Amino acid sequence: MTTMANSDRPTAAPRRGRSKAVRRLVITLVVLVGLLVAADFGAAAVFEHEVSKRAQQQFGLRDHPSVKVGGFSFLLQAVSGEYDRVTIDAKGVPVKDTLRDVDVHAELRGVQAPLSDLIGGSLKEVPIREVEGQVKVKASDLNRALQTNSNEAVSAVTNLTIDPVSEKTVRTAPTDGTETEVDGKEVADQEGTTAGVKLCGTVAIAGAPTELCVFSIVSLDNGAIKIAPARLEVHNSGSEVALPAALQKRVLGLFAYRVDPGALPFKVTPTAVTVEPGLLSVKGKASNLVLGR
Repeated sequence: MTTMANSDRPTAAPRRGRSKAVRRLVITLVVLVGLLVAADFGAAAVFEHEVSKRAQQQFGLRDHPSVKVGGFSFLLQAVSGEYDRVTIDAKGVPVKDTLRDVDVHAELRGVQAPLSDLIGGSLKEVPIREVEGQVKVKASDLNRALQTNSNEAVSAVTNLTIDPVSEKTVRTAPTDGTETEVDGKEVADQEGTTAGVKLCGTVAIAGAPTELCVFSIVSLDNGAIKIAPARLEVHNSGSEVALPAALQKRVLGLFAYRVDPGALPFKVTPTAVTVEPGLLSVKGKASNLVLGR
C-alpha cells in the first residue's frame, strides 16, 4: 500500500491572498481619510476667508483678521449649516491718536452659514446666536498714554508693567508687603465692572530715577477704562522710600487716567473690565446678531 504524505504548502497561497486584500483595504482607507481631511481643511479655509472679509468690513480694519473654526469636523458642521464656535482675532489695531497696538477678539457661537450658500458664493449675511467680544490694551500702549499725563513734580512713567491684584490688596497693604494666597484666588474668580491692578514703572522724582508701584481700581466708564489710584509703594536703590503726602498725591495723579480702547466688535455692550499680566481689557456679550449686515 502506498501512503501519500500530506503537505501544508497549498494552504499558504490563500493566506497570502488574504494579506494582500487586507493591505489594499488599509491603503484605501488611509487614502480616503487623507482626502476627507484635506477636503475638511480646504472647506474650512474657504469659510474662514469669507468670515474674515465680512469681519474686516464690520470692524473697520485695515487688514483681514485671523479666523478659526472650532469644533469637530468642519464638513459635518457645514452639512448642518451651523458652526459651534468661530473665533476672530485682529492684532495691532490703532485706536484714535493714543493707542496703536490694541488686540480685538471675538468668539462667535452658533454661527449659521448654509453649505449651499457657501459653495455658491451667495453668502451675504451670517446670523450668530451669541457673541463675546473683547478689546485688550497692552502695557506699552498704556505707558504711551500716561506720557501725556506728567506733571511738574513727576516726569513721564517708563517701563510700565501691569499685574492683577485683588481689590482688597489695592485698598489695604499687607503687613509683609506681599499678596496673600487668598488675594490671588480672589483675583482668579473675579470678573465684573471693577478690578484691582498693580501698575509698576520708573519715574523721575526730583530728578532721580525712582521705581514705584501704584495700586489702583479700574472700572468701566461708558466703555472706557477708568484708572483710580489708591496707594503707592516707592523704591529707590532697592529700599522702600516714604514720600511726603503732598508728593504722593502728585505721583498718584500721574496714574489717574481714562483710556478709551474703542468699541467692542459687533458693537457689543461692555459689561466687564479685566486685568491680565501685561494688559487691561474690556469684555461684553450680545445675542442674535448678524455678521455682514
